[in-house]
Amino acid sequence: MIEMTKKEIRIAEADSDFRRKVLETPGAENLMLCYQCGTCTADCPVAMRIEEFRPRQIARLVAYGQKERLLEGDTLWLCTGCYTCYERCPEQVKVSEIISALRKIALKEGVLHPTFRAIMKSIAEMGYIYEIDDFQNEMREDEDLPPAPEPDVDEIEAIMRKTGFLDLVEGS
Repeated sequence: MIEMTKKEIRIAEADSDFRRKVLETPGAENLMLCYQCGTCTADCPVAMRIEEFRPRQIARLVAYGQKERLLEGDTLWLCTGCYTCYERCPEQVKVSEIISALRKIALKEGVLHPTFRAIMKSIAEMGYIYEIDDFQNEMREDEDLPPAPEPDVDEIEAIMRKTGFLDLVEGS
């Protein structure tokens, strides 16, 4: 469920360090140039379908230090990274890069959307997002493609463990 529908800013929940951390993250340097014109939302494919998703509201919540509201909901994970907002912004705010920076902060805080957690868990266990069985290999053969190779899941798991990503995936 998207938490962005609440209009009030809760100053008591403001994290004064959060805005500084976001502004220091590469890609989010221009965040404070946003003057809430809404141009970024005009052709946003996500905003067209999900009324609660508004890139300018994300910028506003960052400016007010609303870390929990941003990191706990689905909002950051809805952006498709199409860069339409990036191209339309008259102030060169680069919303897609800001959302990417916020995702990096979320990952550092141990916040990973359940969909990505499930995908990465499958990759760690099988080497693929979904299991490749005989049927898929027959389809590949019909297209003159070789059978899908057997991945070395031990290597994949070792890389994920070494980078700390497996701990994040296995966390709740």
